[in-house]
Amino acid sequence: MSSNPSGPGALPKMVFYAAALVMALLHVFVTFRGLASAGGMDQAQLARQVARTGSWQTRATQPYAWAQMEGAGKESAPLAMPETVQPPLQPLLWSAAFRFMKPWQVYDPVGGSAVFMLDRVVACFGAAWYLLTIFFTHGAARRLFDEQVAAITAIALLVCEPAWQMMVSGAPRALLLPLFALAFRLYASAACRSVDNRGSLVPLMLLGIVCALMAHTHWMALWIVLGVLVGVAAFLPRGKAGVFVVALFPVLALGAWGWWNTQLCGDPLGGIKALFQAQSSAVAHDSLLRDFTPAVPLLQVDDLLRRMGLGWQEQMGRIHAHLGHVVPALLFFIALIHRFRKAEAGAARWMLASVFVCVAAGMGLLGLPDDESDDNALYIVLMPAMSTFGAAMLVILWSRFQTADNFNFISRWGGALAALIITALPMAVNLPVLMKFGLTMGGKIPPHWPPFLPERAHVLRLLLEKDEYIITDSPAFVAWYADVPCVNLCTQRADYEVMKKKAEERGAKLAGFVMTPVSAKVERITDVYTGPYAEWRDLVIRGPMLAFDKDFVPHPDFPFKVPVPLVASSVGERENLSLPMVFYTDKTRTIRK
Repeated sequence: MSSNPSGPGALPKMVFYAAALVMALLHVFVTFRGLASAGGMDQAQLARQVARTGSWQTRATQPYAWAQMEGAGKESAPLAMPETVQPPLQPLLWSAAFRFMKPWQVYDPVGGSAVFMLDRVVACFGAAWYLLTIFFTHGAARRLFDEQVAAITAIALLVCEPAWQMMVSGAPRALLLPLFALAFRLYASAACRSVDNRGSLVPLMLLGIVCALMAHTHWMALWIVLGVLVGVAAFLPRGKAGVFVVALFPVLALGAWGWWNTQLCGDPLGGIKALFQAQSSAVAHDSLLRDFTPAVPLLQVDDLLRRMGLGWQEQMGRIHAHLGHVVPALLFFIALIHRFRKAEAGAARWMLASVFVCVAAGMGLLGLPDDESDDNALYIVLMPAMSTFGAAMLVILWSRFQTADNFNFISRWGGALAALIITALPMAVNLPVLMKFGLTMGGKIPPHWPPFLPERAHVLRLLLEKDEYIITDSPAFVAWYADVPCVNLCTQRADYEVMKKKAEERGAKLAGFVMTPVSAKVERITDVYTGPYAEWRDLVIRGPMLAFDKDFVPHPDFPFKVPVPLVASSVGERENLSLPMVFYTDKTRTIRK
């Protein structure tokens, strides 16, 4: 590829641009099956509420955040609960688009497509952000190396199917990819200017602004910001004082958010506090958010170190999957032992290494229950920048096998071609199948089931009254597609009575419980009785038992005993009772017009 648009590299460049646009359109309009990320659904329903009301309110309440409100004397209810858990940047960006789509803000698979229109809007954002990621990464690679390395990096990102799927899933970490790619580009610019004895204040100020945006995109991105600050302080040539310039912006942004949380719930950390507590204790983050009577988790250093070691063991064993199966990204670790001629390349490499170490520390402390598909798995955010150095190592190592007078295609691109083919294997295997489904079934393409089946959740909106809310094991999913107020299923069963009483005092009535495959996802059947939903085992087990004409009798004092099937699988003559997704209520309900 040539930097001259009319030069000999113009045709390959135009082919690449066309391929990138085609890939974006395919993943948004052909193979898209709806949002796959629970965190993305949570931010999407928050964005819709912002677009509707102009206020920072959620329809998916976490018991932990509700308890903070109660402790601060705030009389909040699920019908209008302030949000203190989600970071603000992505919901605010989505809400700007949702504001112009009022006729499509309510999901209706009967009168429209099975794929929610706003889901596709979110996917458009993700695809655009991935194209920006490729653009920023290509620019950084050209700045640090040359056009060949930049081309290899860009092509590797283009054919990375896991990255495309993550970007259209609605995952909160999707916006981090272009932001960190821009941060890497700005760091490379600052390093180049420092090496040339030019002022680097402007790129460092821009880098600080991007770090502030990352901190407000994903709370675990604070580990990325920490790594960037270490990279600026320790490795930026003649720019050690620049760390104060970079740190100023995220500190101010987080301080403002802490002041906002203090006004809402009396705690500057708000619901984010559960995330930090989960990293310093043996309690899972999801379980902490479900606790209405949270206690301070005990800090046991030996247990903490053991959990971190086990987390690293599992994550490093799957690092290829965490990096989207991109071969050049794996070669970044080899680049750590190579001495690059350009000082700016060496500085950017060690900055990236410091970010990787910080991210690995955060991932080890928190744990990733869903592996590379976990909403907190941030390794893939570093993949584009790591691919830059991996591509450079490919060029360097492959050149060692060639003779000086051999300048044919294989001598220049043989190693890179092999790496790109291996990187493209997931796309070659999965994309044709998804394209076949998308082209033949259109909007009826199968959703992400289990655990998410949007067309069976929307009916809840027609069964509930305006002053009612639901307790569910998947509040983000139900709030987004059913558009009803939800509360996460509390850890202790006794807490639901307390929450119910407080809500009734403020004009909100509990309509019942919605159970989905989220709580039934276990490795062994005994995990239902010992896992995070153990106190609700009767609701978890009852639906599947009814499928085989057996009833798991709920607690005698439990009023919500009437099952309303939301998913019916064909099992024998009583297929209408197969309830992997069920709404348990206290009375017979009819659908409102």
